[in-house]
Amino acid sequence: MGYFDEPHGTVLAVPVGPTDHTRGPASADVTLVEYGDFACPFCRAAYGVVKDLLARMPEVRFVFRANPRSHLFRDAEPAAEAAEIAAAQGKFWEMHDGLFEGEGVTRPRLVTLARELGLDAAGFERDLDAGTFRKAVHAQEVSGFHSHVLSTPTFFVNGIRFEDSIDRLPDAVARAERLAAPQHHLYREARVRSTQDRRRQIVSVGPHEIVSDLPPEENGADAGPGPHDLLLAALGTCTAMTIQWSADKHKLPLDHVEVRLSQSRTPRGHLFRCSIALSGDLSEADCAQLQHAATASPVARTLTGGIELETRVTVDRTVDEADRGSFPASDAPPWTTGR
Repeated sequence: MGYFDEPHGTVLAVPVGPTDHTRGPASADVTLVEYGDFACPFCRAAYGVVKDLLARMPEVRFVFRANPRSHLFRDAEPAAEAAEIAAAQGKFWEMHDGLFEGEGVTRPRLVTLARELGLDAAGFERDLDAGTFRKAVHAQEVSGFHSHVLSTPTFFVNGIRFEDSIDRLPDAVARAERLAAPQHHLYREARVRSTQDRRRQIVSVGPHEIVSDLPPEENGADAGPGPHDLLLAALGTCTAMTIQWSADKHKLPLDHVEVRLSQSRTPRGHLFRCSIALSGDLSEADCAQLQHAATASPVARTLTGGIELETRVTVDRTVDEADRGSFPASDAPPWTTGR
């Protein structure tokens, strides 16, 4: 009898990174990682389950890492390398699907599939013979060893090893989504759309929509707050909310709070100045407690702590970019440097 026990589960030793092969949105609430073998019949059976799962839940991010069981399947290693060769030519997932859906993974089958996918067949065979991507496959295999992958397929749901029968995998993914759902009430997605005015942007967060622009001295029309203004507003609102939350929690006689902020560039970097006016019959101890709460607001902690940024760029080929100006990294627009 298997189990899927998050508090005591086996964790994914190597987090998903830029070298991984992924399907689905980078911002997904649920990431499903598979350590698989193209020559393994159990992986072939699991492929159908995963394919149906992703068709029903396109919001899930899927990651495939090779774990060829060469001691069991003679063609496992070449098949894994074939997928990496295809990836170098932008066809990893086409090769991935073809290997699982086709008849076997013998050398002739690999070469035939490469031709069917429109790959450089001669280059494909050269890379296969030279073992050009053997090191990349081995790195994935080693990451599996570190995560205690003992057989294929092995799945990880949001970094926790799935240890139940394959037919229960969709239930585990759905459960992970339900657990992540409450976060959306706090962390909603923001969308920013450009307009005909190159400086003016439309910002949508949930049901709310505002315009972001730049002041005239920065070649804008001042139709709305600029990027640094929005950052300042986020810090101010979060600070005020945190102070009021702390006062309510500790039953302090706070009647009103006003937060004023400014920002500037200094030799040490970007500086935010915060002034807080409290109204109420507050003692010095009360004020000290609320000041401490202000410095511990979530946005303040985020700004002073480490932030990991994962960015994925897609290009709409219908847009003519030939006339779009650009700027070198050494001459960034003033609003990106806080001047």
